[in-house]
Amino acid sequence: MQLKRILARDTRTATEKAIALYGSEVLIISNHLVNGQTELVVALDLPEAETTATASAVRAVSLIDVTKKKPASAVAAQPAPINFRDSLIQAEWEAAPTLEAEAKSKLKPVAANPQDARDYLRGREIVDLVRDELALIRREFRLNQQTTGWQSGLSLAPAVQPLARALGEASIPQELRALLMDSLKDHTTPAKAMQALKAQLTHSLERPAVTLPSEGVHLLAGPSGAGKTLMTARLARHAEALHGAHQVAVISYQDVRAGAWSQTQMLASQLGIDSFRAGDAATLALLLNELSQRKLVLIDTPGVQMKERVAEILVTHADCSCHAVVPADASSATLAKLIDSGIVWHSLLVSKVDESSQPWPLLHFLSNNPLGLAGASDGVSARDLVQDFPVQQLVALGLAQLQPASPPSDDKLANGFVEQRALRQFHQNAVPA
Repeated sequence: MQLKRILARDTRTATEKAIALYGSEVLIISNHLVNGQTELVVALDLPEAETTATASAVRAVSLIDVTKKKPASAVAAQPAPINFRDSLIQAEWEAAPTLEAEAKSKLKPVAANPQDARDYLRGREIVDLVRDELALIRREFRLNQQTTGWQSGLSLAPAVQPLARALGEASIPQELRALLMDSLKDHTTPAKAMQALKAQLTHSLERPAVTLPSEGVHLLAGPSGAGKTLMTARLARHAEALHGAHQVAVISYQDVRAGAWSQTQMLASQLGIDSFRAGDAATLALLLNELSQRKLVLIDTPGVQMKERVAEILVTHADCSCHAVVPADASSATLAKLIDSGIVWHSLLVSKVDESSQPWPLLHFLSNNPLGLAGASDGVSARDLVQDFPVQQLVALGLAQLQPASPPSDDKLANGFVEQRALRQFHQNAVPA
C-alpha cells in the first residue's frame, strides 16, 4: 500500500482530483485543512510483484544490517520502508513552495488603493507602538521586582512615608523612581523631602537653552495626535510678529488625513500667512525654491512614516532643521521612538501641557537626553505658546500630583503657570482677536 497526498481548494475538488488520478475505488484515509486548502491522504494498492520485490528488499537490508556491518552509503542506497508519517512530512515539504506561491497570488496589493495603504500603515504603526509599550511594561515589571527588596529596606521617617507611597503609585519609570526614592532617606519632613525631589529633578534636567525657530527652513515631526499642525501655527504666529506675515510660509507635506489640509488653510488664513501643500518631494523642492526669499518656512509632516518623510525633506533641503513635537503626557515608547529614528533633532517642543497630569515619562526622557527644550503650548489656540519653556514647570506639574495638599510655596512654579494661563484666557475672551 502507498500513500498519496492531494491538495485542492475544497473537499469536492480534492475528491474529484483523487478519482481522476487513481480511479473510483481510491481509499481516502484523512481529510483536513492545511494552510487554507483541503488535504486528502489516499491509499493506493501496489501491484503484487512490486509489493513482493519491496518486501524482499526490506528483509534483505535487515538481514545484512544484523549479520554484517555495511557502509552507511550502501545501506542508504537500499529502498527504505514506507512510513505514513515520513510520507506526510515529505509531501508537506514538496507542497510548501506551491502553497506559498498560491497564497501570494491571492493577496491583494496593499498599495492598490491609496486609502487602504494609509490605513494599513497607520494600523501597523499602532501595532508596533502597542508591542513596544508591552515590552516596556515587562521591563518595568522586572526592574520593579529587582528593586522591591531595596525599597522596602529604606528607613524613611514616618512623615515622609506618604510621599514615598505616592511615588510608588505614580506612573513614574522605575529607574527614575529609584533615584527619587533614594533622595528621601535623609529627610524627616514632607517639605524638605519635596524640596529634595525638586532639586534632584532640576539638576538632572539641566540642558542648553534653545530658541524658537525664527529664520530658515524648519520641519516639525512627531507621533500622530501630538499637535504638530497647531504647533506649526503657533510658531508661524511668533515669526509673523517678528518679520511680518509676508515673510512667513507654511507647507503641509504629504499629510493625507481627512481635514488636515483644511485645518492648515484655516489656521494660516487666520494669521494672514501663505500656506501651501506638497504631495511629493518634487513639489516640495519647487515650493522651497519659490519661497527661498522668505524669512521662515515651516514644514508640517504627518505622524505616519515619520522617519521616511523626514528623510525625504532632508534630501530635498539638507539645511532644514528638525524639531520634535510630543505631548506632555507622551508614553515612554513614543519618546523612545524619537531617539531610535536616528533623526538629528534641533529642539523639542512640548504640546498639551494643560492636559497633562503625569509628565513623568517625559521627565525621564529629558533626564537621559540633552535635547534642548525650545517651547511649549498650554492651550488650544495659536496664541498659547510659551517661549523659553523651563523644565522646572514640568517638574512642578509632576510633583503637584504627589502632594496635592502641599503648602503654596511648594507649588509656586505650577501655580504661577496656571495663573498665567488663566490671565491669558481672560484677555483673549475680553479683547476681540
